Amino acid sequence: MKFRDWFSLKGIRKEIKNVSWLSKKELAQNSAIVLLFCFVMGLYFFAGDAIIAFILKTLGMN
Repeated sequence: MKFRDWFSLKGIRKEIKNVSWLSKKELAQNSAIVLLFCFVMGLYFFAGDAIIAFILKTLGMN
C-alpha cells in the first residue's frame, strides 16, 4: 500500500477495521483500574509530603 493510499478515505476506513475496540465491560474495568491507581498514588504522595512536612516542622526548619 502506497503512502498516498493510506491517507485516502478508503485507506482510513481499512485501517479502522483493523482496530480492536474494547467492549463496554473492558472499558469500564480499565477505567476503574486507572482511577484506583490515581487515587492510590495521590494518597502515597500526600502521605509522603505530610511526613516530610512533619519532620521539617519538628526540626524547626519549616
